[in-house]
Amino acid sequence: MKKITIPYFPLGLKYVTPLILGSAIYLLVIGYPIWSAVLVLIATIILTTKYVTEIDLKKKEYRDFLSFLGIPVGEERAKFNILRKIVITKDNHSQVLNTRSRSRQIDWTSFTGTLLLDENKTLDLLTKNDKTQLIKGLKEFADFLVVDVEDQTTSRHYLIDINKV
Repeated sequence: MKKITIPYFPLGLKYVTPLILGSAIYLLVIGYPIWSAVLVLIATIILTTKYVTEIDLKKKEYRDFLSFLGIPVGEERAKFNILRKIVITKDNHSQVLNTRSRSRQIDWTSFTGTLLLDENKTLDLLTKNDKTQLIKGLKEFADFLVVDVEDQTTSRHYLIDINKV
């Protein structure tokens, strides 16, 4: 069985967590134990919340869930017969931010690595804004599952040599 965990919160927030804990200690020292406990809880949530994907090749099943304080939340569990391949797809996003003085549109692209199982089952493995980072993250999955990685972000789909990553 292979278990791959991905932090839920951005890496920058994890680097700020020691400051949050330091603030909690300071608040405890000056006599605010409730606020201190709130900050410790926030820091604990930041450090322990992660996405978890477990794939068991012997039992031919997977579990995909959000681990919140070590408790699985929103668990998806399914069995499969065949692992076909991992495909990389591209999504374009747009959001309009309105303020009193003006509107601003923000556009960005995200790339998703999806595992194709059996005939019509899929499992989203990773989503990143940078395709290179996504491919590096998918390497661990592709090596374990022994499947090809196909890039479908261009008009001509092609297989990625994951050994060169």
